[in-house]
Amino acid sequence: MLAIEEFLELARSRRTVRGFLKKEVPRGYIEKILEAARWAPSGGNSQPWEFVVVTDAEMRQRIVDLYVKQMQDKREMEMAVRGTTVTRGEPTGFRNAPVFILVLGDARVNDAFPIRTNLDKGEQHFITGLASATLMIHLAAASMGLGSQWVSDSASPYMATILKSWLGIPQHLKVYDLVPVGYPVKQPLAPPRRTVEEITHWEHYAPDRVRGDADINNFLMEQTRLGNWGRQKQPE
Repeated sequence: MLAIEEFLELARSRRTVRGFLKKEVPRGYIEKILEAARWAPSGGNSQPWEFVVVTDAEMRQRIVDLYVKQMQDKREMEMAVRGTTVTRGEPTGFRNAPVFILVLGDARVNDAFPIRTNLDKGEQHFITGLASATLMIHLAAASMGLGSQWVSDSASPYMATILKSWLGIPQHLKVYDLVPVGYPVKQPLAPPRRTVEEITHWEHYAPDRVRGDADINNFLMEQTRLGNWGRQKQPE
């Protein structure tokens, strides 16, 4: 059984990587990652996930180019509303990752839920299952010294539609996320994290720790991509 300190070290060391070496990842490593992913929790044991593994260099480059193309609207929206298009790291730093894992979901398995659960929050449970499997991919990759990245824009209607066409994905499946996997160029800095004391309430919600609008604004500007953290550059 994995000791808690070992698990905490894994959780703390996992990073979103935006730069990969041109170094192949053994197929056996990817199979172990997906073995971990299939043990993720899901509502009603519905196991909504399927995975498409892309290693073909030409297809991976096409996917990167597609990502760049669909980012234009996103950049224009950021500039119009916030006056900046800042992002942390190179947005296409995953282009050299030798493996792309596309996480798909089949919402038909929501019938595994009790009827009221399905009606009330079936979509929520469906997404939770996919998120759990995706997190397992990231943790499993980190445990083997590999890096991974969240490419959530793959779920945008434009990108998802074209990915389905290119990869022969049935239309009823949902494109949830794209996870590039490979050997990182470097270990990124640890992002800021709120302390356990800040986020934990024992027995009841502590009224002296209710965050006001000013607190939230300070947090956004100091610890997230919106503010200082988003504008920091990684050391060379």
